[in-house]
Amino acid sequence: MDLKTWFKKIWNKKEKPEGRQTVEPASVYLPKSTSPKFRFVDPAYPRTILKEIELYVMNTPVLSQTHNLIVSLANTGHKVEVITENQGVKEKAEKELEALAFNLNVDNLIFHLFSQIALYGCISAEIVVSKKLDGIEKIVRVHPATIYFELNPDTQEYEPWQWIGLKDPVKLNPVTYRYLPLLTIDGSPYAIPPFLAALNIAETHKQFVEEFKSLANKVGLLGFLDIKFPQLPKAPSETEAEYTERAREFLQKVAQDIAENVNKGLLVHFEGTEVNFKEVRADAGFTDILNVLEKWQIAGAKGQPALVGFSQGYTETWATVALHIFLKQIERWQNLIERFLEYTYKLHLCLKGIFVEDVNVEFYELPSFHPDKDAETEFKKAQTVVTLLQAGIINTEEARKMLDLD
Repeated sequence: MDLKTWFKKIWNKKEKPEGRQTVEPASVYLPKSTSPKFRFVDPAYPRTILKEIELYVMNTPVLSQTHNLIVSLANTGHKVEVITENQGVKEKAEKELEALAFNLNVDNLIFHLFSQIALYGCISAEIVVSKKLDGIEKIVRVHPATIYFELNPDTQEYEPWQWIGLKDPVKLNPVTYRYLPLLTIDGSPYAIPPFLAALNIAETHKQFVEEFKSLANKVGLLGFLDIKFPQLPKAPSETEAEYTERAREFLQKVAQDIAENVNKGLLVHFEGTEVNFKEVRADAGFTDILNVLEKWQIAGAKGQPALVGFSQGYTETWATVALHIFLKQIERWQNLIERFLEYTYKLHLCLKGIFVEDVNVEFYELPSFHPDKDAETEFKKAQTVVTLLQAGIINTEEARKMLDLD
């Protein structure tokens, strides 16, 4: 069946689909109110979680290291391509974009955008246009925790508002405010923070560290003294409670005296007193527990433990696979920033009255961790293509495409 026949078969003219027929679930459950604050859609998680993620990333070593690895590795530098057949317009546009990039400090902005994606799972930024509407002045990052979405019942589209404290919500301009989520749940416009799954383990890790602090003094010692004194004689007139209290006070006073004298290298005791030194194992199994908790945190933060220094239990093959997965994830984050920068640059050129066909932003490829193997692979691929070309199986143009040559 050819495509034309297939299309006629499935396309019923009497019941042809026009526009969207499904509706967003929020449109059914949200109250009908004139005030937008009562029509806002809530995310699938409490908004306070975004602040918790910030605190854990700043105060937890492995999460901080994972965040730093993502931000540092992802920013490989980028190039901007202006597409137009008019060479004069192209040069003018390139010069204008170069000046804009300098004014916006784009290299530093990209680092902050990668951090925003890592912490909140989205780009949330406002493009500030000059009062004369002749270009872009600056880009302001907007905290996603202050962003609320309202569902427009007519268009079935989510419209962004900013709501801070007791102030009235402010409807944001869809032309100048951009909310670009990395991943969302169906029926919700809010981004899913990549570090969200690490919070539960991070809380457990925090509790364990608190317990560990209380044992730090004992774990750090070589051991402790175990001193046994002869039983104190009981006076005939003493009650059991009085005798117990007198024995307790005796042990407390003697323990204080012994602690002071041991530091001086002196230990005095009665005849018949037993003194034993008991060694404390320095590890006591805490290292293994901490390693497991830290690995779980890194995995929950969409990181790869092998890339943060946890090499135990990982083969070279799996470490290579983990690196490949991580780099593919980084490429998705780069694509999000590329789309944002392209929109910003095109908007700026239009405001300047410079009209081109398109503006493309592309990050440079991530660095190769096995350049020798990659070079060998490329060489073998080139040999194979040359063999096919000489055999007449492919032509020159096909050979150039196979080798990714323009």
